[in-house]
Amino acid sequence: MLGLRIVIFAVIWCGFNSQSIASQQKIAGPVLANVVTQQLSKEGLSAKPIIRKDRVFYGCGSENIIISKRDKSWKTIKLSCTTNKLWSYSFRNKIAKSVMIEKHEYLQKTKKHSIPKNIKKVFILKYSKLKGDTIKKSDLVLSEKNKALSKGAIDDLQSILGKRLKKSMREGAVLKANHLKPDWLVHKNQRIIIEHSIGVISVKMEGIALSNGAKGDRVLAKNISSNKIIEGFVKSAKKISVFNKI
Repeated sequence: MLGLRIVIFAVIWCGFNSQSIASQQKIAGPVLANVVTQQLSKEGLSAKPIIRKDRVFYGCGSENIIISKRDKSWKTIKLSCTTNKLWSYSFRNKIAKSVMIEKHEYLQKTKKHSIPKNIKKVFILKYSKLKGDTIKKSDLVLSEKNKALSKGAIDDLQSILGKRLKKSMREGAVLKANHLKPDWLVHKNQRIIIEHSIGVISVKMEGIALSNGAKGDRVLAKNISSNKIIEGFVKSAKKISVFNKI
């Protein structure tokens, strides 16, 4: 009879204990690892705690877990519970690196790869171009070149766009000022306005340009009405200002 009572008591105790355990809060290993990773990520830390996937932890809910480092290092993570003083675990951590440290290291690497003093960024041709072709933005690539070998190379995009090539050039060629045709405001054989100012009086005549010219250049032009050859300075598009007759 005594033996039977012991067996019955054991069964009842086990059942009670099972119910007690079942009624407790619990968290599975993978879930606990995820909780740790997410919480430390908010603090700017990267974490990968080594927690067995098949393990279940009873006695604390995920919302009550406190995470701290052990022995002043995140190599070991200590977990405790706000609602259960007996609930305490420590786990090794594979990665524990501050995001700020990563940022600092990135900046240091960037510094190391800053452009040396003997290097400059210049524009090169992305594709081969023919003589007389107009340069568009899609034709260009900004590239780092040795200053000594790229003397006269252009690093200002606006001074290239819309210009035409003096000669055909291959893909990858460094663009220099002498490769581009000037910004002619007056073109040879083009009809232009010849302006002759004397004091406040200004006389305008129609003429034909006999040479090309950029702003401020001296050019020759023929007065259509008199057939005389005029020399003047290029003032603006299709206009020259006379300073002398020849």
